[in-house]
Order: sequence, then C-alpha cells, then structure tokens
Amino acid sequence: MLMAEAALRWPLGIGLCFLNLVLALAGFIMQRKAHILEEQQNLKSDIGISPSRISPRQLLYIGIFLYVIAALPDVVSYTLVPQVVCSTVACFRLVVLTILAHFFLHERMRCREIFGMTLCTGGTAACIIFGPRPTDFSAAIADEFYHTHVAVYLIVGLSILAILLVVQHFDALPFCRGCVSENVYVFTLPATAGLACAFGKVFNTEIGFLELPEGFPLGLVKHPRWTSMLLAIVVLGLLDFYMNIRGAKHMPVQVFAPLTFALCTSLQFLQSVFIFGELQGLSRVNATLSILGACLSLLGALVIQPPKLWLLGRELVDDEDVDKTQNQEKLGLGGIASATPMLQPV
Repeated sequence: MLMAEAALRWPLGIGLCFLNLVLALAGFIMQRKAHILEEQQNLKSDIGISPSRISPRQLLYIGIFLYVIAALPDVVSYTLVPQVVCSTVACFRLVVLTILAHFFLHERMRCREIFGMTLCTGGTAACIIFGPRPTDFSAAIADEFYHTHVAVYLIVGLSILAILLVVQHFDALPFCRGCVSENVYVFTLPATAGLACAFGKVFNTEIGFLELPEGFPLGLVKHPRWTSMLLAIVVLGLLDFYMNIRGAKHMPVQVFAPLTFALCTSLQFLQSVFIFGELQGLSRVNATLSILGACLSLLGALVIQPPKLWLLGRELVDDEDVDKTQNQEKLGLGGIASATPMLQPV
C-alpha cells in the first residue's frame, strides 16, 4: 500500500490510529448528542417551551459523516503498523469515549469504569512502548501473499464464516421459517460480525506488503491479487456493517456489541502472533510485556462496558422505553441517564 520509509511508518501509522480514534469518537458523540437533543426538544414542545437553536438533524449528519470517513485512516494504519498495536489502540477508544461521554453527555463514571480505564490505558501504553515495530516492509510480489500461512488460514476461516451466514438466514427459506431458535443468534451473530471484521484486517495487513499498482485503472488489471485484496476489504467491511444492523435487530446492543468487540479483538491478537509472527523479532521481555499489555487493554475495555447477558430474551422496545423514562426524569436535572455503549472498530 503506502511504501514509506521504515523510520516514518511507525509515527505515521500510530498517528493514523489515533486520528481514526478521534474522528470515530467525535462522530459517535455527535450522533448520540443529536438523539438526546431531539428527545429533549420533543419533551419541551409538549410543555410549551421553545426548542433549542441547535438542529439535532444537522448534528446527526455531521456525526455520521465523521464516523464514515474515520474508516480511511483505519485502513491505512493497518498497512503501516503491526496488527496487535492497531487493535490495542482500538481498545483504548473505550477510555476516550467514556471521558467524552462524561463531559459532553453528562454520563457518570463509576468505580468500575475508572478501574477499566486504568487497565486499558496501562495496557495500551505497554503495547505501544514494548510492542513490535514495522521492520521488514519491503514489497512482496503483487501476485502472492506475503505470509505463507495466510491463504490456508483464510480458506478455513472464510468457510466457517460462510456456514454461519447460511445458518443465520435459514428463516429466509419458506420451508425453514420458525425452525431456527432465537438462541442461535446469541452465538452466530457476534461470531459472524467478529470474524468478518477480523478477516478484513488480515487482507488489510497483507495489502500493506504489496506494491501499489502504478497507473489507474490499468494497474488494477495488471495486479489482480492486489485488486482482489482491496475488494475483499470492502466486502468484509460491508458484511461487518450488515451484521451489526442485524445484530441490533435480534439482540440487545449491550450484549451484541461487547461480545463482537471481544471476539474480533481476541482474534486479531491471535492473528498477530500466530499468522503474521509480529512478536518474533522481539526479545522475550518485550514480547511478554506487549502481549500482556494488549490483553490488559482488552480486559479494561470489557470492564468499562461488559456484555449485559441478563438482557437476553428482553424485547428491544422495553429497553428503549426504560431509557426514555430515565431521560425524562433527568431532563430537569441536566443529567442524562444512559449506559456508555460499546463502539466497534471502524
């Protein structure tokens, strides 16, 4: 992808990781703030108070735009920085989100969130300081995978992903309607979304080792493997987006999002160690500290927003009604009562 010098790849890649973090969080906070303002304005109009000058719809559109364009630095960062570092920074996103939600959405930080933020911050710092650096990024032949294990890994993984997709869509067949229990979605939905996101990062990392085709669009034809990898990144990204929409329909978001996040991040850690061998060039101490930091970062993120498994089986409308009632009660006090939602990697 980008063939920058090795000395520039690390600061540029880390900078893009945090740029993705800032854009995604700013977009998410704006979207959440827009929904809160809309609820508040509806309540005020019911009691005859003129609405605020801030347009929730404009704020929502800006937030969506920022959240979408955050995908660009995310894709490029994976071509420059080892995967374990990128995924660890993604965990740190929950720390920044919690802080922003506290100041801009007036959400409380309890002892659990503070403890999780401490774990996540320390783990992220350890992984960045002691983790692997981009060393041998010389271009591979643009018609081959740079790592020999990737092809076999993807064949097996994508086969499992295809099976999970088929199982989830049994209900679409006329003769299979009602034959799939809702309990099946508890496993298949987070697994499919997590696998799609993690496998997309495999292609994302691999394409960074290949020569960027010269000449557009003829270069895309001359290097079909590079083009197919780019297409795979787009397709898996869209699949991940589709599964998140489907997950919100069949499962409580407070369960689906943390489970998907945990599975995707854990799989990226395993890919980093066993598929890409990113820790091989490190000393035993640095390798131990970096993987320990990555695990602590993931643990901290899950402590901040654990999966609320007790919500399984509850109707989505009931949960929304509870949240709306809490917001109405807090409206006159200037506070907003809502759980900090898990934010997926873009």
